[in-house]
Amino acid sequence: MPYYSNLRYDFKDRNHRKYVAQKIIALKNQLERDIPQKKSEDALTIATWNIRDFGKSNRRGYGQRTKDSLYYIAEIISSFDLVAVQEVNELDEWEKVMDILGASWDYIATDVTHIGLGGNGERLTFVFDRRKVQFKNIAGEIVLPKEMLISDSEITETDDPLAHGKQFRRTPFVVSFQSGWFKFDICTVHIYYGEGRSGLAQRISEIKTVADYLSKRADKVLTKDKKATILLGDFNIIRPDHKTMLALEENGFTIPKSIKSKKANVLETMHYDQIAFKCEQEIIDFVDSKANSGVIKVFDSVFQLLDEDFRFYKDELLKSSNAKQNDESDESLQTYYKDWRTYQMSDHNVLWARINNNNSIQYLNRIHLG
Repeated sequence: MPYYSNLRYDFKDRNHRKYVAQKIIALKNQLERDIPQKKSEDALTIATWNIRDFGKSNRRGYGQRTKDSLYYIAEIISSFDLVAVQEVNELDEWEKVMDILGASWDYIATDVTHIGLGGNGERLTFVFDRRKVQFKNIAGEIVLPKEMLISDSEITETDDPLAHGKQFRRTPFVVSFQSGWFKFDICTVHIYYGEGRSGLAQRISEIKTVADYLSKRADKVLTKDKKATILLGDFNIIRPDHKTMLALEENGFTIPKSIKSKKANVLETMHYDQIAFKCEQEIIDFVDSKANSGVIKVFDSVFQLLDEDFRFYKDELLKSSNAKQNDESDESLQTYYKDWRTYQMSDHNVLWARINNNNSIQYLNRIHLG
């Protein structure tokens, strides 16, 4: 569980401290209700979460993240064994979350994608509980060969190799882990969104390319010892029957129906975030149970659209430059609060899945029958 003793130092005001403690209790109750307890040694619980502009110094005029938010974010992460986090920028805020999580937690992150590739200076990150998950010392960003470069147009005859396409706008990150008997590769992505017809074409091309690349890689590494390749993150998928989803599925990855049906953005309008598998069918069947996957709604317990929460944070949101430029009436600020809170938590909910990681019987049967 997170390290709560610093609450007394981080929140000098007694009423503020009591408020945050109350909200953490509500959040803990929500998480205990919605996620199977991670105490089981026979299951691994993973999640993907795009945390909006995390650690970014200029957050589009919405001001700094509060310490409250860092405690809430740590509480959510602590409910899982491994979380893929997108949109981590500078690491100062992230290190504060790690301090709250405690000594048993660790993370591995990419460097920022070069601005020349069109990224937004973010890192892709895996955070994991070392009591349950082991990093197997293999990690890398996917760099495409020339024949797989991404383009939004037909290839033309030219001497410029860059004209044939581009690398990913934000480089996918693949890492090897083990939990119990379960050895797996896991890749996190934040697919380019883009605008208009050209932007959508690039988005679909990125999804196709990463799925194709990993599918071919998985064919080489999926043996009796390595059980799965998992591809997860923010794919900016529009809906299950859209080309963005088909681009993922047609390259050998399976999305359990229970996950595929979930709308993971806060507004519950899009299927942006996904968890896809290339693995044995029994893993898919386990995840597909309603008890083994779901969505955590990040505003069910904190930063709610309640007058009490709005009043409590009113002074804080008034510090942001966007609020100062607008009408400061309560009606106007309450509308602004709806957006402001997504820069405290996120505009994405958390998508999660639970995987059986105890293959001891299968292993013993191979010895017995071999």
